[in-house]
Amino acid sequence: MVLPADPGLAAHAVTHTFLPAYRRALHHRDLNTVLSALERIRGEHQTLKAIKDSGRYSDAVPLGDSRLITGMERDFADHAWLEFRHVLEHAPLLLSRCRPVATAWPDDAAALPRLREALAHSQDAWDEWNGLRHELYSVPRTLPAHEWSQVRGRMGLAVLPAIETWLAESEAFERQVRAAVPGGPATLSAPSPRLLTARTVPPPAPRAAAAHR
Repeated sequence: MVLPADPGLAAHAVTHTFLPAYRRALHHRDLNTVLSALERIRGEHQTLKAIKDSGRYSDAVPLGDSRLITGMERDFADHAWLEFRHVLEHAPLLLSRCRPVATAWPDDAAALPRLREALAHSQDAWDEWNGLRHELYSVPRTLPAHEWSQVRGRMGLAVLPAIETWLAESEAFERQVRAAVPGGPATLSAPSPRLLTARTVPPPAPRAAAAHR
């Protein structure tokens, strides 16, 4: 950003141009971080559900042993926690900016309390994780890799209901956070390719249920 030589004009440019643009950029970055994390969780969650429902691997080979499901659930919980921590870190501030009644989707107001409640129910696991982060230099020396994975898996299982809530309500979250971008409606960010309802025109009719894959 090029600033004018005059101090007053420079201060005005920083206050009214640079800082608002910076806040919008942070808003978009945090939103994209949350959405990307949820999409990675969603893919693994759908794969695990399909395997559990069918009793077969994705290549149609039978599982053969129900204990394999338990192991898969543990592995999913481990990976899901690593992604969901991004939601726990960035989503609270984004949710605090949402005002559904001021958007084209006021009915989303019903989803936001469920999202906040899911975050609240994850607080104990989040606090424990942050406590471990302060021991990053000692934990790897005291815990073998497989035990460290078990710690993450335990946290993932603890927040699994919250993860499922966020997967179910992610579209309402995205719509509302895009509408709440700092700077007002003129600076609304583009919707993700997956979500076609996130736009500034009146909301369309409800979509047909997605085809089962």
